[in-house]
Amino acid sequence: MKPVLEFVRQHHEADDVTSFFFLPRQPLSFVPGQYIDLSVPHAHPDSRGISRSLTVASAPSEPLLQLTTRIGPLPSTFKQALSLLMPGDVVQARGPYGTFVHTDTHTPAVFIAGGIGITPFRSMLAELASRKLRPATSLLYSNARPDIPFRAFFDGLTPAWPELHAAYTVTRPSVAWSGPTGRIDAVFIRRYVRDLSRSMFFVCGPSGFVDAMAGTLDEMGVRATQIKREGFPGYEPAVESARVAVV
Repeated sequence: MKPVLEFVRQHHEADDVTSFFFLPRQPLSFVPGQYIDLSVPHAHPDSRGISRSLTVASAPSEPLLQLTTRIGPLPSTFKQALSLLMPGDVVQARGPYGTFVHTDTHTPAVFIAGGIGITPFRSMLAELASRKLRPATSLLYSNARPDIPFRAFFDGLTPAWPELHAAYTVTRPSVAWSGPTGRIDAVFIRRYVRDLSRSMFFVCGPSGFVDAMAGTLDEMGVRATQIKREGFPGYEPAVESARVAVV
């Protein structure tokens, strides 16, 4: 049976990032890090059609299903239709799918995100917090601009979670930005990750970012078996693309 979702509201997260919240009409079981295929019927769809794969940004313990995506200046017809949903509108989905999941809380985890690749980590951290689990976790996030999606949420977790370390770097900093700049590199990783040999690395973002991070980790001596990754080939603000998961 395809999950039926009732639209509740949307929320502006940062810059061109928006979250859409749905109430599942039936129980929807998923593991943090998985995604669903969402269908939003609309007139005159473009060549991509009426469906997209979207990572679930909410935790299973949260009552509403949160799907977060970028809405650029030239959105697809799908994203236009998604943005025009009204409370009470009903859409269908398929899934959940995916193996980009974090289940071993005994091994230190390093979450490395680029851009919209932050969404599965929001789900993972929210679920761990709801279960009062506080494993050793590092979140390294590279975003284009200082307006960082979910930053308030992540920073709000750290006071009660001593083993959670969140670090952000920006590739297009503003004058007001005083934090790290540039892309995540070996120096940045070593600054925030204490034990490379014991950690499990989760990398998510545009495919170029994911490939670059896998290469960097390899050069740092991280074994391939320590890395799980999920990439979005060709993903740019004005370009949507398919999902490729590599475990």
